[in-house]
Parts: sequence; C-alpha cells; structure tokens
Amino acid sequence: MWITHSYIGVTRGKMRYLFFLLYEDYIESQTQFAHQLDLELERFARRLRDKGAVVRPFIGDIDEVKTHILEKNWTRNQREELRNTPAILMINVDFNEFDPQKHPWFILHFGRHTNYKNINQIRDILERISESAFDESVDLFKVARQAYYNIEAEGIMRMFELRPGIFGFSIDLRYGIELFRQILQRYREN
Repeated sequence: MWITHSYIGVTRGKMRYLFFLLYEDYIESQTQFAHQLDLELERFARRLRDKGAVVRPFIGDIDEVKTHILEKNWTRNQREELRNTPAILMINVDFNEFDPQKHPWFILHFGRHTNYKNINQIRDILERISESAFDESVDLFKVARQAYYNIEAEGIMRMFELRPGIFGFSIDLRYGIELFRQILQRYREN
C-alpha cells in the first residue's frame, strides 16, 4: 500500500490497476470502521502483489487529495457520487492521464450510503477482485462490478423474510424502500 501526500504524479508502472482510497475528511478516517477498512485494504494490497497498488493519503492530506480526484473531468452526478466515502476509485492508467470520460473506472463504496457495512462483505469483494487480477484475460472492472452488485442483490433478498402465515413470507418495507431508493439513485447517476 502506498501512502502519499498527493495523488498527482502516481503512475502504474508495471501494475495493471491503481486503487485510490477516498475519505471525506480527517474525522471520518479516524473511525473504527475506517481502521478495519485500512486493515482489509492492506491485505488486499498484499494479495494484489505487482498487479495493482492501493494508494491512500496521509491523514493530514485527505482534503487536498480529495480535491485532486474531484478536479478530474466528472459529470455533476459522478462528482456527487465521489462524495460518498469511504470508497476506492479503481483506474487502469496513470493518475495524471486519467479522464473519467475517456478511461474505464469503477468506484467501490464502503460507507454510509451502501447496503453493506459488514467488513466481511467488503473482504469478500476485495478477495474476488484480487483473485482475478492475475488473469490477464479478465476485465477486472467487470469483476469488481459483479462482486459489488452481488452484495447488493443479497441485500435485496434480505428484504424478503420467510414467515408462517397466509402468504408464507413477509417484506420489510422500510428496508426495501431505502434499498430501492439507493439503487434508483445510483442508476440515475450512471
């Protein structure tokens, strides 16, 4: 894992992918969840070996580094999506060269607007990505999206619960409405 004061100038070298950690501010990076996430990201970086690098800012440079990300050529909706932190931005070009309108990218959210705050689910997604990173024929962006949306699908299934009764199951409407709102918002933004 690379720790830096600036994302400007970060290059891939021989790596296939770069994963940039996004925090909102200094306080957010100090939470227990952020500490657990850092441990998972360290494991993830170790499993990637020379196929990818996880890049994170020094604690005091979080706001400046976030500015580097937001200054890229994002649409208004994409820029808003980047504010949902913590998250990882995955790209396959040098940071200075990266243009979100020209190059593939994926953002993997871990924070307050996701359906999974469980560190085990995050570990599962990161393991799927790192396992696939070694196969040159695999599109890692596709693997990341599938892993991410599989977790969301599991969340949708949690909305339905089997119970004895007339119909044999019930629906948690509050959970379902919130989940549907999040998914609808994400699809509108993409």
